Formats: sequence, structure tokens, C-alpha cells
Amino acid sequence: MKLLDAETEKTYRVVSIEGGCQSKDRLIKLGILPGVLIILKRKAPLRGPFMVNLNGSDIVIGRGIASKIEVEEIL
Repeated sequence: MKLLDAETEKTYRVVSIEGGCQSKDRLIKLGILPGVLIILKRKAPLRGPFMVNLNGSDIVIGRGIASKIEVEEIL
């Protein structure tokens, strides 16, 4: 599933990242790589940004970038 469709306060593993070099580059610099675990903390209303927690740090990403991240839920 895409990160856009994920529920808040759940843990997910990043499966893959779609998109061009710029979006992949940006996510790599933030530490969001295939295989890492992230927690979706918040989805802002009205097409606002997403807040994810990665290794104890909160990171805010836009919906465009979030639509390129494929995740699977960790039970």
C-alpha cells in the first residue's frame, strides 16, 4: 500500500520508493530507504503534509513524496 493510504500510529516497513531521481534522492537524504521502519504519526487535513517518525526523529514530508513510498504494515 502507499503511505497515503496508511493509518496513523501504526508501524510500517518501507518496501520501495517510486519516482524520479530527485524524489528518491530527497528520501535517501532523510533516511527513508527500503527496509527501514517508520511510524506514521500524523496526516494533516486538507491535503497537508505527513509526519513520520524514523529512529526517534519526526520528519515532515509532502503528500506528493508520500504517494511515492510503498509500505507494508508491521504487526
